[in-house]
Amino acid sequence: MTIDLLPGRGVRLPAPLPELRFGLTEEAVRALLAPHGELLPDGVRPTFVCGTSWALGFGLPGVGVTLSGGEDGGLEGVSVGLNRYDDRPACPVGHLGIDVFGWPARELAEALRAEGLPVPDPEHGTLRHQGLYLHASTGRPPRPAPGRKARHEAPYHFDFVSLHRTIATTEATR
Repeated sequence: MTIDLLPGRGVRLPAPLPELRFGLTEEAVRALLAPHGELLPDGVRPTFVCGTSWALGFGLPGVGVTLSGGEDGGLEGVSVGLNRYDDRPACPVGHLGIDVFGWPARELAEALRAEGLPVPDPEHGTLRHQGLYLHASTGRPPRPAPGRKARHEAPYHFDFVSLHRTIATTEATR
């Protein structure tokens, strides 16, 4: 049971849930998820994401998933965050076959580099690369005082990830 973030394509939800491709309308997303109500006991509900034309949220074991639409009305972004209030083990979230919540942040960056992505080092709990954004809201390292460099950054894990359709990936998929 893994959620796979697919750059330039969208998201593959755990089977038997469907793959949701960037560009799908809200109605199409709802129609694809509707037959799987037993796997989504809290349902698919409208939610708010600033700057989007629509947003839907639902829960899977240990995580919350948010889907959002862009200006053209098509699926533009997928976000997954750990749900600290869910006692079930969190559904793994993969990007290029790497569990983004399962590795310490620096090791995750190294693993993504090994897959050929020129990702920067994580800074102060975040890592951004094209349409991929990772964030640590708990346990992230404190910012050093202005003009000072941190002596040692304790390991931390990301607990939020989002993938957005970007111009470069959109053009590459056409």
